[in-house]
Amino acid sequence: MPKRFLTVVLLLAVSVLSFSFSQEEVLDRFKSYMNDYQREVPELQKIKKLEEDLNYLSVYRLYKLQMVGSIEKKESATTIADLLSRHLESLPVEDFTSNDDRIAYSAFLAWVLSDFSGKAFQVGTLNEMPAYLSTFNSFTSQVRGMAEAVYKEWMAYALGLVKDEPSAFPGELKKTDAFAQYSLKADADEKSEREILSLSNNQIYNLLNSSIDTIGKREYNVSSLVEEEVKRFAVQAALDVASLMDSNLMNATRDLFQLWLYRSIGLAEEVPHYPTEISMKTLSVKGLNLSIPQNNPDYERVVEILNENPDSRLKSIEKLQMASQVLSMRQFTPVGLIEKDISDEVKKIIPIQAGILGQIRNSLSREIVSVSEKGMNLWWLRFVGYITLALIAFFILPALKKYWLGIVITFEIFYMLFLTDVTRNLFDLSLYSIIGLPVFAFILIMAVFSIFKKGVKKPLLLAKLLLLAMIAIFPFLELYNDVSEISMDSFEGFYDSIYYPTLKRDLFLAPESLISLEIRDLSSVVSSELNSFKRVLRVIVPNELNAFSNNAGLSYTIDNNGRLRVNAPAFSEYMSIENQRAYSDELRGLSKDLSNFIRDSERNAKNFASLLKSFVSSSERIIRYSGETLRADFNEFVETSLKSKPELNVVMDDYLAEVSDYLEKAALPAIVRVFRVPKFVALALGLFLLSVIIFLIKKPLISLINIVVISVYFIISLVEMNELTLFVQGGSPILNITVDPSINALFLIVFAGIIVLSVLWVLLSQKKGSVSE
Repeated sequence: MPKRFLTVVLLLAVSVLSFSFSQEEVLDRFKSYMNDYQREVPELQKIKKLEEDLNYLSVYRLYKLQMVGSIEKKESATTIADLLSRHLESLPVEDFTSNDDRIAYSAFLAWVLSDFSGKAFQVGTLNEMPAYLSTFNSFTSQVRGMAEAVYKEWMAYALGLVKDEPSAFPGELKKTDAFAQYSLKADADEKSEREILSLSNNQIYNLLNSSIDTIGKREYNVSSLVEEEVKRFAVQAALDVASLMDSNLMNATRDLFQLWLYRSIGLAEEVPHYPTEISMKTLSVKGLNLSIPQNNPDYERVVEILNENPDSRLKSIEKLQMASQVLSMRQFTPVGLIEKDISDEVKKIIPIQAGILGQIRNSLSREIVSVSEKGMNLWWLRFVGYITLALIAFFILPALKKYWLGIVITFEIFYMLFLTDVTRNLFDLSLYSIIGLPVFAFILIMAVFSIFKKGVKKPLLLAKLLLLAMIAIFPFLELYNDVSEISMDSFEGFYDSIYYPTLKRDLFLAPESLISLEIRDLSSVVSSELNSFKRVLRVIVPNELNAFSNNAGLSYTIDNNGRLRVNAPAFSEYMSIENQRAYSDELRGLSKDLSNFIRDSERNAKNFASLLKSFVSSSERIIRYSGETLRADFNEFVETSLKSKPELNVVMDDYLAEVSDYLEKAALPAIVRVFRVPKFVALALGLFLLSVIIFLIKKPLISLINIVVISVYFIISLVEMNELTLFVQGGSPILNITVDPSINALFLIVFAGIIVLSVLWVLLSQKKGSVSE
C-alpha cells in the first residue's frame, strides 16, 4: 500500500509540474502545426517554409544519389533527422513566441519525419529526434542558469540577507531572518523567478528549506577571512625580496610581513622590527587569534638583509603600506562565507531540478504521441481473412483448396495497387520484399536450370525466360525520355537553401567525399612518381658518377651549350681489364636501380591513368546533372585543388579536355526510373506476384483476372503521369511536381511484352501438354 501511494504521489507531482510547464500550450501548438501541415494549402508561415525545405531536401537527396550514389560514412553523419533538424536551426529566433513554441515545433518535425518515412511515431523516436533533443537540452541549460540565480535569491531572502521580497517567492519556504543584520545583493529577474517557480515542486522546496535551516544554524568567524587576506598580501610583498633569501628566510619573511600588517591595522599590540614608514590604522575583528611566532631569531637576519638592499626594502614596504590601506577600508563580515555556502547548497539542488525536467520531457513526449495518434489501420484484418479462408478450404470446402492461395495473392495485388501506398507502409513493403522477391528469384533460377533438362520445349522455355527477364528489368527502366521540370536549375531558391551547402559537402568539399578522395589519390601518385624520379636524378646517378670520378679519375665540365662533358684519362688502374668485375658491378648496380625505378614508374603511370579516368568520370557525372551555380562552384574547387601544386597541372589539363564539352551543355535532369515513382513501384511488385500466380498457382482464370487488374492499373497510371511523385529514397520526403511527360518507349514496350507473353502463356497452359516445365 505505501509503495502504491508513493507511485500515485509521484505521478500527480509530474502531472502538476507538466501543467505548470505549459504542457497544454505545447500540445496546442503541436496540434496546430500538425493540422496546418495536413491542409491542402498551409496558412502558417513556418509550415510553408517547411514544405519548401522538404522539397529542397528531396532535390538534395535526388541529385546526390544521381551524381555519387550513397556514401555510407557520410550518410551516417547526415541522416534525414539531422537534415530536418537543420531546418529548425535555420529559422530566426523571433519566429517562435516562447520556449514552449519551439519545443512544440521540434516535436512536430519528429512527427513529420515519421509521417513521410512510414515509421510509427513513438516516444522513443521522438526523444531521439535531434531537433527535439537539442531544443529541450537548450531549454534545460537555460533553466539551470536561471535556477541558480533564483534559488540563491530565495535562500538569501529567507535568511534575511535580501530585504525586499522576490516577486515570485514561494510560500512553502520558511523565512528565518538568521542573518538580517547583513545585506547581500541577489536579484534575479521576474521572468526567471516565475519560470523557476513553475518548474519547482515540494521536493525542491524541502531541499531549499533544509539548506536554509543548515546555513541559519552555522556560526561564521570572519577572522579566517582576515587571515587569508593578510597572508595573501604578505606573500605578494615577500616576492620582491625572494632573490635575497633562502627558503628558511623566505618563510620568516612572510611571517614577519604578516605581523607588520596585523600591527598596521591594530590587530597586534607589539611586533618585532616594525617599520615606521607604515602608518597605523584601526580595524575591529572578533575572534582573531594570532598563531604567528613573534620570537623567531631569523627575523633579525631578514631585517639586516632588507637594510642592506634599500631598493628591495622600499618596494616591499610600499606594497605593505598599500595592503594596510586596503585592509583598513574593507568590511569583513560573514556575508561572503554565507554566500559561498548558499552557492554550494544551490549546486546540490540543480541536478535534482534537471532530473525533474527529464521527467517533464518524458511526460510531455507521451502526451505529444497520444494526441498525434491516427485512426487505427484495419487492413491488417485481411490476414485474419486469409487464415479463415485457408481453414475453410482445408477443413470445410476441400474444393476451394486449389484456389485459396491464388485468391489471397489476387486480393494482395488489388490492395497493393489501389488501396495503399507501399512506399509509405513499411510493413507491407517489407512483406512483399521478403516473400515476393525471393519466390520470383526461385522461379527465375528454376527456369534457367530447365534449359539443361531433356524433353523441354525450347521455344516455350525461351518465352518463359524472356517474360521473367522483362519483369526483372522492369523496375530499372526509365519512365520518361526527359523531365526538364526536375532539372536542378528548375528549383528556384535551391541554391539559397540550407541543403545546397550540404550537397556541395557530400559531392566534393568534405574530406571523405568521392571527388576529394580521388584528387588526394591522384596527388599521392603524382607526388610519389616525382619524388622517385628526382631521387634518380639527384642521388642514384650522381652517386655513380662520383664513384667513377674517384676510381677512374674522371672529371666533368659543362660546355657553352650547357652539355655535360666527361673527361677520362687515357688509362688508369681502375680501367684495367683485370678490374672488370669491379666496374661491371658498379654498372650492374646502376642498372638494377634504374630497372626498379622503371618498373615502379610504369606501375605509377598505370595507376595514374586509372585514377585519372575515374576522377574524370566522376566529374563528368557531377557536371552533367549540375545546374549553373553548382557547376561553377565545382569547377572552382577542382581548379583550386589541382593548381595548388605545379605537378598536378597535367591532371587539370586532362580534366578540362574531357569535361569542357559538358560545361557548355545544358544540365540534364535526374533520371526517373520505375522504382522512383510509388505507383510504379506497386506495379513492379504486382508483376513479381503475377509471375507467382502464372508459374506456381497455374490457375488460368485467376491469372487472367490479375493480368486485367494490372493492365487497368497501368492505364490509369499512364493517364496520371503528368503529376510526378518521386520516391527519392527510403525515409526521405516525397517530391511532387507537375511535368509535361514524354514517356519512354522502351518502358511501354517492355510492359506490353510482359502482358502479351503472360496472356500467351496462360492460354497455352490450358492446352494439355502444350507447356512442359
